[in-house]
Amino acid sequence: MKKFRVAAATAAAVVSAAALAVSAGAYHAYIGVQDTVYSFRNQWYESSYGRDAGNDCYNHMTMNGVKTEEDTYPDYEDNYDYDLGTYLIGSFTDVEFDQPGTYTVSVDDFDWTLDGATSFNFLLVSTDIPMSEGWVCTSASVIVDGQVAQTFDHPISGSEDWLEPVFENIWNPDLTDKYTGPYPTTSLAIEFTLDKEGAAAEEAAPAEETAAPAEEAAPAPAAGDVDAAAASTKGSPNTGIEDVAVVAGLALVAGAGIALTRKRK
Repeated sequence: MKKFRVAAATAAAVVSAAALAVSAGAYHAYIGVQDTVYSFRNQWYESSYGRDAGNDCYNHMTMNGVKTEEDTYPDYEDNYDYDLGTYLIGSFTDVEFDQPGTYTVSVDDFDWTLDGATSFNFLLVSTDIPMSEGWVCTSASVIVDGQVAQTFDHPISGSEDWLEPVFENIWNPDLTDKYTGPYPTTSLAIEFTLDKEGAAAEEAAPAEETAAPAEEAAPAPAAGDVDAAAASTKGSPNTGIEDVAVVAGLALVAGAGIALTRKRK
């Protein structure tokens, strides 16, 4: 019996000396998507098809409902997984990071016309950032076929436990800003910006000013005191302290050695 296995690809990565390794406590973000024909990639924490489920579904778009190798996609015979009874097609770009910034996740090498779907059941970014840590998504853009299709300001989280910016979910009646852009034909990506609540205000606060002590006035010379009068006419240098404001900015550029982007194949 033939079984589809994904060969591990060896990639050479060149990292500049300024790019520090992501800490052991780094976070991850993944694109989550399901179309109306139920081809999908679930949230990372989903038990059957998520990141830790122990099968290969999380690395590919899972073509749900396809039960035989010859059914529907004969050109993808090598992509059929007999254990799961479905096709696993395409790959993903995920991100790993340890501080606020702007990042991009995407579906790669997938033919969006393959299963005949024309819209999403859900579309989101699935992160393993606990909601209790105070992170927020301040903005996001859905990028379809290389063009920004729709932007979102502070998208809501679809999970109470994990930060999960959601742009479409037909089963969520509380979702107010829904995706209304075009359905992809060649590519799909989501660019999103993460911050921590209050971080920007704390970083931008100017240093506390310290008042300079008042310069002590020279005593007035006594009448007839020639030496004292002469000394009082000598100029003294200014000793005022110039104010210095220190502003620490957040590093928001994804390619600056902060986030390491990896592409699953």
